[in-house]
Amino acid sequence: MATIGDVAREAGVSRSTVSSVLTGRKFVTPETRARIEAAIAKLDYSVNTGARALATSRTMTFGVVVRFHEAEFSPALATYLVAFSDAARERGYAVMLLTESDGAEAVRRAIAGRQVDGLILLNVLDGDPRLEPISRSGFPAVLVGNPEDPRGIDAVDLDFTAAATMLVDHLVDAGHRDAMFVQWPEELYASGSTYATRFEREALRRAAERGLRLAPVPVPVGPEQVRATLRAALQDPALPKTLLIHNDAAVAMLPFVLGDLGLEVPGDLSVVSLHSAELARLYVLSYTAVESDPTAVAETAVEVLCRRIETPQAPARRRLLMPRLDRKSSVDPNE
Repeated sequence: MATIGDVAREAGVSRSTVSSVLTGRKFVTPETRARIEAAIAKLDYSVNTGARALATSRTMTFGVVVRFHEAEFSPALATYLVAFSDAARERGYAVMLLTESDGAEAVRRAIAGRQVDGLILLNVLDGDPRLEPISRSGFPAVLVGNPEDPRGIDAVDLDFTAAATMLVDHLVDAGHRDAMFVQWPEELYASGSTYATRFEREALRRAAERGLRLAPVPVPVGPEQVRATLRAALQDPALPKTLLIHNDAAVAMLPFVLGDLGLEVPGDLSVVSLHSAELARLYVLSYTAVESDPTAVAETAVEVLCRRIETPQAPARRRLLMPRLDRKSSVDPNE
């Protein structure tokens, strides 16, 4: 069985450099990392996580604390869970899901029992009660969300404010002056979900600034409810036939509704959305969109958490990933 020394010799680096790649403790140049990964593959080397845990007093496990709101779209959440599992594994960590309804108590138990080396909190809310035990204990953690007060905890997320600006500007620049704003259910905004509230706030602000009139249409996430709500909205002559969508269930079901009604994009409707590339692949979506990019968010969050574990006294960081607009032929010029 190959050892870490064998990998180091094959890659022409020191054992400590190989260890840095395996643990994510220090930065390693992409070229050196590639050589080490090639050596690992050639030698079929695998990390003995049990031995490493004994040597470092670590579990080599991250706890992912999932707070799933019934108004959210579970397939979209699944893409994040897979992305976090992959990103953690690349750093030599396993993932433990903490899904109890009392998220704050789950966090307290994980910290008190040292079940994990660090925590990743999904679906972060403004005023999220899960932050208090982390802030009080100083336990390594990263928030996937952008709360007003992160309580001294590292936070990573897509910049949903920038995403909203991009989509509004794209419609206005194409000559549109009215749009249906297809939103999450109202209870998700009431809960303080940061990704929903940040996008909504900026979309409304930027639209007012650019002279785009938005007609909000909340859409539930149950498949039949989504189809019924969208069908009614698209048949309502009082509503615009330009759609700005921030609701994963709605954008996933839109092609089915268009088929029901015999409508086409962009001939009958103009559509822009915020959704992930994985969702676009699964539901064959071809709309101009900002991609939520779970992979980039997960990789950044895991990197930040690894650094927090190694340097617990460093100042907390808030990292917002700049979104990218993927242009498709889904918006008709309305000059």
